[in-house]
Amino acid sequence: MSYLKLKMQADRAIALSIERSLVQLKKDTTSTVQSVRSGAERASWYGSCLFDDYKDVCKQLRQEDTRMLLSIRQVYQRKDVVLDMVEIYFKIKLSRISVPGQHNIIRTISEKLASHASDKFSKLSIAYTIAKLITESHDFKASHINIINKSSLVAVSVLSFYGKMQTAALSARKLQFSDPNYYSALYKENLELLYFMIEPEMNKIIYLTNSGASDEEEIIFLMNKILTK
Repeated sequence: MSYLKLKMQADRAIALSIERSLVQLKKDTTSTVQSVRSGAERASWYGSCLFDDYKDVCKQLRQEDTRMLLSIRQVYQRKDVVLDMVEIYFKIKLSRISVPGQHNIIRTISEKLASHASDKFSKLSIAYTIAKLITESHDFKASHINIINKSSLVAVSVLSFYGKMQTAALSARKLQFSDPNYYSALYKENLELLYFMIEPEMNKIIYLTNSGASDEEEIIFLMNKILTK
């Protein structure tokens, strides 16, 4: 079971316990205050629904709120939603690479890994192999766990949840602008509003894989960078 799923299940149990006992847990931290402020800001935007000129804003807010519920559902339905999001990105990248080019990528990975690990990954798809190596790397895992710990999707107060919703929505909007193809692929899988959980490291990966002369060179460069750490 993924760390995200375990964390959300634990948070949900805590939230339900607090609700049943009518005890409100308050943490005086900067992140909590900011979360509530962001939630209040987002909630205030619903005032736009009263004005015809802002119907589009109102519609976008409602769509994002609905899609967040769909995204949270994916956390429980999938074995590892983070791994899936990274794999989706590399499926897009690999679709632009020839079969010989994909073989070069696999060769690079095999040369960097120990023989037993190479045998293990050789039976998996290339996109899955790359995604697995990335999500298990120290930098990616540390960043991901840090974001989850600070941004639980289970919240006791409405404003706190809405603050997290605002963070997720802004992250998805930025991705839609910077990488429309990846955003669209995540959207089809009801995952775009979970992108904020991997945004810091994925932004680096997207930058690196868009810096070479070809998609093949970009991925090989990335794999060399990750596997030599």
